[in-house]
Amino acid sequence: MKIRVRLFAGIAETIQLRELTLNVPVGTSILQLRHHLMEQYPQASQEIAQAMMAINRSYADDGATLHEGDEIGIIPPVSGGDALPSCVISAHPLDVAQAFHQLESVHHGGTVLFVGTVREWTRGRQTSHLEYEAYTDMALAQMKKIEDDVKAMYPDVWTLQWHRIGRLLPSEIAVICAASAPHRADAFAASRMLIDRLKKEVPIWKKEFYANGETTWKSNPEAAREPEEG
Repeated sequence: MKIRVRLFAGIAETIQLRELTLNVPVGTSILQLRHHLMEQYPQASQEIAQAMMAINRSYADDGATLHEGDEIGIIPPVSGGDALPSCVISAHPLDVAQAFHQLESVHHGGTVLFVGTVREWTRGRQTSHLEYEAYTDMALAQMKKIEDDVKAMYPDVWTLQWHRIGRLLPSEIAVICAASAPHRADAFAASRMLIDRLKKEVPIWKKEFYANGETTWKSNPEAAREPEEG
């Protein structure tokens, strides 16, 4: 049977098509169509996995069945609920649920999220709050390099690195590094690589404010430059 598929926004831009006419088997479901499009257009697979679907201009779930002549809309998140980039420096709170949703895929069997939060007590000292500062342009460029290196090692992995800047209170989320993959071993390895390299290589600093009024800039020993001999 023949159906019409309409594409919008970033998905249409990535695929460079606004409309497809497809012949699909009778009884094809939205989920089966989603799988087919992800396989045909791997460059847009993540966006297609996260998109809403509509049949004849009404939202439909993955179990809905298609019929001859149906118009299917592939709808990315609308304005106000847009997906964030994979590399983010943000002055706003980070959302774990949003991070998980962005990495969901029917082709992935494992998603690993590392969530770094602000501790209230460190070595017996009470922290009132932290302030994070970043060399933002360089930080984003370095995060993208880390992402590219991880994906070169694990080609089927999707990743994200989100980091807060500004004032954070105890228990607030400072960083999310996450990876999803067809198999859990790759998701675990990629997530660990993301946070380890971010902590070492990305120019983000934190200033600790203690309850007794003292303050200190905290360095990451892993990121320190080795002194030259001689």
